[in-house]
Amino acid sequence: MEKSSIKVFNLLDASGNPYISDTKGTIGGHRELKIYGRLDCPSALRFIRNGQYKYRVFFADEDTAIAAGYRPCENCMPKEYAKWKETN
Repeated sequence: MEKSSIKVFNLLDASGNPYISDTKGTIGGHRELKIYGRLDCPSALRFIRNGQYKYRVFFADEDTAIAAGYRPCENCMPKEYAKWKETN
């Protein structure tokens, strides 16, 4: 039996509901903290390395993360965070 070579990715939609996509997400987030950031965020990677990042989620883009109620990461997205902070 042949294995399928099609990759699928678990993402969250604008309502925060999971769905399967054939396209990799461009934004990562923490489900409990409701923070989103770049996939290469040094803070997130450090937590992952230390086994402390158990609630990671992914979004197709930044607009979807915002619509789902997530805020930008202060470390990897300082401009977006400053803008968010002004309004919250």
